[in-house]
Amino acid sequence: MLSEKFQKVYDLFKMNFYRSLCENSKELNMQEAFSLDIIHMLNEPTILEYANTMGISQPNATYKINQMIEKGYLIKTLSSMDKRSYHLKVTDKFIKCYRQNDMYIKKTLHEIENKFSEEEILLLEKMLISVYEHMEENND
Repeated sequence: MLSEKFQKVYDLFKMNFYRSLCENSKELNMQEAFSLDIIHMLNEPTILEYANTMGISQPNATYKINQMIEKGYLIKTLSSMDKRSYHLKVTDKFIKCYRQNDMYIKKTLHEIENKFSEEEILLLEKMLISVYEHMEENND
């Protein structure tokens, strides 16, 4: 039951995020929104790192990256360590759309803070920290 409830909350956050990202940009499709989110989370990956994470070939990744560059959501910069590779970075145009989801999260948390006691909020915070730490440990 706990996993079911957690999955529902997780799915709502994901769905709202991708919907708001696509609604706020109008020119991004869902696959591009997902790709940009992954690139943002990877924190300036190389093209190869992005391709490996997505499970796609490097030529396919390059094609997708060029589309997002053309739309102004992504830039690539030459690696200072390896002049044969490029790092990917999302632009402010993406960040502006990305931050729209923050309002949804803040609204949700504000309603929770108004509904529950300070002790309950602290317990939720403690549980979220524990979930995060556990997931981070198992992500390696």
